[in-house]
Amino acid sequence: MDLHYLRIFYEVAKEKSFTKAANKLYINQSAVSIQVKKFEEILNSKLFDRSSKKIKLTYTGEALFKMAEEIFEKVKRAEKEMERIINLDKAKISIGATSVIGEPLLPLLMKDFISLHDEIEYDITISTKAWLLKLLKEGELDILLIDEEHITDPNLEVITVGSVPYILVGTKNTQKLEAISKEPLISRKNIYNNDRAISHLEDKNHICFNTKIPVVGNLGVIKGMVKEGIGNVILPYYAVYKEIQSDEFKVIRTIDEVTDSYQIVITKDKKNLAHIIKFINFVKNFKL
Repeated sequence: MDLHYLRIFYEVAKEKSFTKAANKLYINQSAVSIQVKKFEEILNSKLFDRSSKKIKLTYTGEALFKMAEEIFEKVKRAEKEMERIINLDKAKISIGATSVIGEPLLPLLMKDFISLHDEIEYDITISTKAWLLKLLKEGELDILLIDEEHITDPNLEVITVGSVPYILVGTKNTQKLEAISKEPLISRKNIYNNDRAISHLEDKNHICFNTKIPVVGNLGVIKGMVKEGIGNVILPYYAVYKEIQSDEFKVIRTIDEVTDSYQIVITKDKKNLAHIIKFINFVKNFKL
């Protein structure tokens, strides 16, 4: 199999257009068509269904496209890694994180990591899981720290770390749950473990929170609402560690029965790089 032909096939299949592929590859359309046909002859198999007006892959074409996608994503990551090494002449880690992990945890992690490994530079991107995973596969990011996600991609390695209990916190010293249950409870909407923690607290203590305020999105907004006295909140310990240490938030109850973890995600072709190994080992051993 010739990688030159594979690249042309891949661009046509990805762009779903011979014209767009030709423009991207800086060759004319007729040359693209001829070389795709030649590739089919080499493989002795049709890759495109030419009975359709639109670009449509055959079964063989679909299978080859998926394999080609993996190959060229790896090539792109290798190119970016080499460019980074040449330009910086030192190791650098590009870290991506979701806001629920990045906002409370990354500053603590990076402060200690830098003190141990000042030979490694880094940059940070905070975004959604979907966008971070896209950047990881394209080589823009080296490693992700995300709240738990079921990932089945065979090219990615997922390491679960940092199991901590859920905590009910507020700004008052009140410890009586009966009184607390009459106050608004702020929670992250549609988060399974968060809902479990609330249910467990209610069932175990025979209470029911009268008013629940579900919030989608930014952790800073949720904690800001607590600071303004709007209500109390149940969150993983790592999410409120800083506020507890500064005595800004008071621990009302620790819910040991329900725990939350976060995940390290990397592409398998980078897992043996020395600076990546250092960061992973550091995160795995990091204790609040």
